Amino acid sequence: MVDFSKLSRPKGVAAPTDPLEIFKKTPNLGDAPNDLWKGQAEALTRWHKDRQQTDNVVILNTGAGKSIVGILIAQSLVNELIGPVVYVCSTIDLVRQTERECGRIGIAYTSRVESTFSNDLFETGKAFCITTYAALFAPINAFKTDKSPAAVIFDDAHVAERLIRDSFTINISRVDHPNLYSSIIDIIRPEFESLGKSAHLSFILEDVGQMSVTLCPPATAHRHAAELIETFKKHEYKKSRELFFPVVQLYERIGMCAILISSQSIEITPPFIPTSKFDFLSQKIRRVYLSATLDCETDFVRGFGIRKTNRIEPDNDAGNGERLILLGSDLAKPDGQQELVADLSGARKVLISVPSYPRAKKWSGLAIPPQPKDFTDKLNEFRGAKKGVFCLVSRVDGIDLPQDTCRIMIVDGAPSGSSLLERFQFASLGMSNLFSTKFASRLTQLFGRINRGRSDYGAFVLYGNDITSWMKNERNIALLPELLRKQTILGQSMQKDLGPLDQGGIIEVIGNVLDRDKGWLGFYRDTIDGLEVSNSAIERVKTRETQLAIGAEAECRFMSKLWEGDIDGARKPILDVLNDIAVADAKLAGWYSMWLGMTYEIEGDEETSGVHYRRARSRLSAWVNLPYKKSFKEGDFSADAKAAAHQRLLFINSQGPQALSDHIARIRVQVGSVGNEEHSSAQHEEAVRYIGELLGFEATRPDNELGMGPDVIWFDDDQKYLIPFELKTKKNAPAEYSKDEVGQSLNHLQWVSENFKEYRCAGLFILGPDGTCKGNANPSDNMFLLTVQRFQTSLKQFLARLEDVRGRTALERWTLINEMGQLPEWQIVGWFNRFRDRLLRDLKV
Repeated sequence: MVDFSKLSRPKGVAAPTDPLEIFKKTPNLGDAPNDLWKGQAEALTRWHKDRQQTDNVVILNTGAGKSIVGILIAQSLVNELIGPVVYVCSTIDLVRQTERECGRIGIAYTSRVESTFSNDLFETGKAFCITTYAALFAPINAFKTDKSPAAVIFDDAHVAERLIRDSFTINISRVDHPNLYSSIIDIIRPEFESLGKSAHLSFILEDVGQMSVTLCPPATAHRHAAELIETFKKHEYKKSRELFFPVVQLYERIGMCAILISSQSIEITPPFIPTSKFDFLSQKIRRVYLSATLDCETDFVRGFGIRKTNRIEPDNDAGNGERLILLGSDLAKPDGQQELVADLSGARKVLISVPSYPRAKKWSGLAIPPQPKDFTDKLNEFRGAKKGVFCLVSRVDGIDLPQDTCRIMIVDGAPSGSSLLERFQFASLGMSNLFSTKFASRLTQLFGRINRGRSDYGAFVLYGNDITSWMKNERNIALLPELLRKQTILGQSMQKDLGPLDQGGIIEVIGNVLDRDKGWLGFYRDTIDGLEVSNSAIERVKTRETQLAIGAEAECRFMSKLWEGDIDGARKPILDVLNDIAVADAKLAGWYSMWLGMTYEIEGDEETSGVHYRRARSRLSAWVNLPYKKSFKEGDFSADAKAAAHQRLLFINSQGPQALSDHIARIRVQVGSVGNEEHSSAQHEEAVRYIGELLGFEATRPDNELGMGPDVIWFDDDQKYLIPFELKTKKNAPAEYSKDEVGQSLNHLQWVSENFKEYRCAGLFILGPDGTCKGNANPSDNMFLLTVQRFQTSLKQFLARLEDVRGRTALERWTLINEMGQLPEWQIVGWFNRFRDRLLRDLKV
């Protein structure tokens, strides 16, 4: 067969670099599109104008033809003769799909998926190479030296963070590598013993908590780096493909990693991604990111380490399909999903999405997930079938079932990540803001599996408390793309009007949608544009996400510097953003503090590491496995901490008189912030939370972190006591507390009683200006008004006691601090009694 690509061409005829001209010159093949869609053409025109920019992000909806845009951009860069051009896909299936798209429009290409190039066009500079993220980000890969990319097109950039992290993650399965698993447990066990947490490790290893995960103390990998590497050598990691590449990736920097443990696996991975390790991310080459959504850019920044990009977002409705979204929790039979699918699949096709293989077992009577080697063939069989069921496990991208290939999806459980790190952050630490951003992106992708174009339509039924609760929270809905927000609200409004649908009702409504019932079409058309979440929810999400994206960039710089061995340089980017991140997301700030503490601990600075670890414990959880000093000794003085507030004062004093002065100053600044009218509500909330932390208590912001509950809670895990605060500091004085505000606080008290059953709560404080309570309100007997003035006065009295101690001799300071720390008035119950002044019901007028 003649290879026309190798035949000579007329001299002096340059290949076009305008991607629209390239499309016009593609051969007239039977399956090729006649024209580009409006959004595709606009995207290509704008990219061509800005092609010299280092980082261009092209945003097109799922089903709007991103692949053709990316292919034409790749060919344009090849024609420009800038050097090797690489097109990166998330999976091998998507590499094959991109190959077919190239063939459809007559664009030459090379691919690399099985350690070999499919032809020599890439190596000779005549075509771009299509490959996977795994291949490009592998520590040993073909894209080095003369093949080092001059340009990279990153397809599905919105899900790249997970794929890039995978290249830095060693996962040791207890089933596949039992001896290696046991050897590493033997290495890390003394770390838990030294903290008195042997029972906790046993709880995890014996799976008492059912799929529980724990994190080893942060400096564990650093202390045992040499042992870990020798253990991998002993167990011949080179013979295992799933171990070889990540071990090589982490080999020289394994000491900077986190180690997570479950009963089934061990995961070793850096706490953040060191993006600058890769020249094609850190150097000034051309990068093009193709994304279906970038409403929340935090995960994008975490994956690529790049925040300043040129966004190309054409105004088009391609990919904006019609959706009916029903929540299982509001159906007459919330657990009737299997019966529903059995009925639906008798005449139609149903796609089931589950987050894990254990979750998939409940569906085994209807569908069994295919083995990886059979996945593509089984999926193609389903595409061609007239009816039936297909089960998709932990997969939100790379699966296309448009139009009649499938119009019904059952989502059974939140599309959560499978990594131990993510499970630990969400389930154990409650880092809900971090999870919500990921969740919104995954959910958007999940809905795009069967709804991929403007003319497409489908029905979705969501089951599981994790996903239905998330979907009912306005702040979470605000994270979704605009049309999906509207469709979510439409479905919930419709369910509210119709009442709990029984099985027959669900089937009838889905039938109305799929059979194009005129009543449904009219209702959808007349209703959808008038729906939206509140402007305040959208603005709050935008403000938070902007700050978190700044934090994500700092994370990458921190880890990149650690990877280079520059510990001092690593701390600066995190320290620069830490206070602002604490306002936006206190839990994430706690995660930062933990790893800052690790950098000081590995250098032997126990005092500074202790400060950061203490902050991490307060912001995250007392259960996090961090060094916690309880015994103190200096000269003739010695004492053991009896309670959280006592430990805090002893610890501060152990760092010297300047540390005590700094502690007083920190509290004073936060006390001033609470009364500062120029500060935002979020800053007031964080100030109250941080004061609780500085007093020695764990302190959280449930409304910020979970979207429910009071603004701030202080709690003492030893005494099992908590104080909830609802802030109304932005009200004008004299304030009037309304029926709605009182009702909101009653709901918060109920939420506290349901979620903190082991803790005592004597009441809730509404913290705000002095005033009255509306006569039609009905405050409970444990609801108090705490004025800002009383709050500040109480804390100033505490500071005055500390000031009196500060100027004493060392022994006097130790003695007085030891006594003060044990006084009931400075324990958490004592603070409640100090704040308690007036019942809200006594202020009714």
